[in-house]
Amino acid sequence: MVYRTIRRYTETGSVNKRHNGGSRPTATAPAMVRRVRARLYRNPKRSAKKMAIQVGISPRSMRRILKNKLKTKPFKIQKVQDLNDNQKATRMERARQLKSRYGKGELPNIVFTDEKIFTVEQYVNKQNDRIWATGKNEDNADWFRAKRKHSAASVMVWAGICETGRTPLVIVPQGVKINTEAYISLILENSLIPWSQQHFLDQPWTLQQDSAPAHRSRQTVERLHGNGVRFITPQEWPPYSPDLNPMDFSIWSILENKVCGTPHASIEALITDLQIAWEDIPQETVRDCCDNFQRRLGLVVAARGNYFEN
Repeated sequence: MVYRTIRRYTETGSVNKRHNGGSRPTATAPAMVRRVRARLYRNPKRSAKKMAIQVGISPRSMRRILKNKLKTKPFKIQKVQDLNDNQKATRMERARQLKSRYGKGELPNIVFTDEKIFTVEQYVNKQNDRIWATGKNEDNADWFRAKRKHSAASVMVWAGICETGRTPLVIVPQGVKINTEAYISLILENSLIPWSQQHFLDQPWTLQQDSAPAHRSRQTVERLHGNGVRFITPQEWPPYSPDLNPMDFSIWSILENKVCGTPHASIEALITDLQIAWEDIPQETVRDCCDNFQRRLGLVVAARGNYFEN
């Protein structure tokens, strides 16, 4: 002990122990930590297992370094809209204006609308869908497969939501293209306007729709004005913003999870399930999604137009 103490003092200038006793760490030693930190700096997208193989330590030791020594966490890569600086500035400015108008009550009873295509094929959520089984074999092989067909049968639907209700789910007939004439006759005159008159009575309400050609055509605008419908114009809505419409960022996903967990034998079966599931979505869920609209506008402004959440 005396010899070790003298040697420690000679080499370090102190009699304090160099470490806390016991065997010294090797795989998680400071030199290895620095090496892993440098690798993360060069390429943070490599997996822990791959980095462990490259530096010659176990995956468990690598995870200890990443979590305990470097205090890092694995984050998922998100798909976002590619925006240039001008688009970000426009998006932020319009989001700021809408947020201000919404807060002042200038956009009462917003009805968020959208179209979506559903297919008879099974929808698979790669992140959440799992199969509990002891293993794979010939008897349960189909459990692990979501089959795909070339040009699978599909149907387009239209719908709208607001804090206090929802429109009927409109099934677009097979072979019908949503041009201006079809949008006015099938959507506006047969569904949206009659529903709004019955739902809102004499209360004012505001229509939100995307900037599809049929939505912003002169005939559509004239028909909306003729029926006294106030609406958010394409020049007022933030561009490239699927994360702002509750139909896009929430409701369609809920409907798809309810209906498309298993494949459908026919279009008729798919339509029946869509109509049932549409009515089964709790109104509390719909209201929460609509209430979330203002918060998302604020996030777009705070992120200087670059906020996206999938």
